[in-house]
Amino acid sequence: MYDLTSFGKIEVKGKGALPLLQRLTDSNIDKPVGSAIYTQFLNTRGGIESDLTVTRLGDEYFWVITGSGFIANDLARIQMHVDENDGEVSIRDITQEYACLALWGPKARDVLRKVTSDDVSNEAHPYLMTKPVNINGARALAQRVSYAGELGWELYIPNHHATMVWDMLVEAGKEFGMELGGYKVLDPLRLEKGFKYFTADITPMETPYEAGLGFCVDLDKGDFIGREALVKQKAEGIKRKLCTLVLTDADEFVQIYGGEAVYHEGKVLTRVRSGGYGFTVKKNIFYTYLPMELAKQGNCFTVELIEGKREAEVTVSVLYDPKGEKLRA
Repeated sequence: MYDLTSFGKIEVKGKGALPLLQRLTDSNIDKPVGSAIYTQFLNTRGGIESDLTVTRLGDEYFWVITGSGFIANDLARIQMHVDENDGEVSIRDITQEYACLALWGPKARDVLRKVTSDDVSNEAHPYLMTKPVNINGARALAQRVSYAGELGWELYIPNHHATMVWDMLVEAGKEFGMELGGYKVLDPLRLEKGFKYFTADITPMETPYEAGLGFCVDLDKGDFIGREALVKQKAEGIKRKLCTLVLTDADEFVQIYGGEAVYHEGKVLTRVRSGGYGFTVKKNIFYTYLPMELAKQGNCFTVELIEGKREAEVTVSVLYDPKGEKLRA
């Protein structure tokens, strides 16, 4: 279990909410109530300005969930693109009103079932759906997403109930050997899953197609900010893409900070965006952008770490559970 209360939570309501979010995102937000949509805000060049989740809680009611350090940026972006022609819209930062407890792991459903009588089976509560669950009188929004790459939920709980729910989950988890984790535990897990981190792996300089996030883009949903640039890039083809590399000469832990030089044929070609040790796959992993002609599995490079130069090779994009079967269990 992780305490992710610092996540940003922005409420967008009203007749103008859907057209506003459709204009801002590269994904189709017009999904059934309860859907959680992983998406991006783009600039006019198609670059990624925000990486977030939009949850539809009603026909005209949405939550935008973003990273702890990006709340003001995303709130301002939503506010600055309001169009009065869309209809009335209310935008409110509700970050301080809700805690977020992430319950992730193969036994997450077993733990959750001990504290709620609501149906949390895969059939009743599938992946990327959000439903309310009752935990000892507290109404929690259970959003079935996972940055750790395992089965589980993010539980959004009114602050005055958060400590009670935390204590109940801790007690329920004892039977299953549940551990408490933090961001430094989460980082290697997301690296093994190929999950990107905004400001390091993805920035306003990269498009979803370059970052391997093309699955988020829906060019058929209508116009949105950055669409024209993406259409052009898709037609012309991308020149580089974000690749997953592993060190080939070290299975033991090696420190990777990000920013290290990556060499090809004796010359600096690019730099590491982020990296770390995957304790599940027992490999040192890092992400970097490579030209398309070199972005092929098995291609070898040299990376200059603080411990010296090491050999690395391009590997599969997702090292752990590449089909996402555990997420959807």
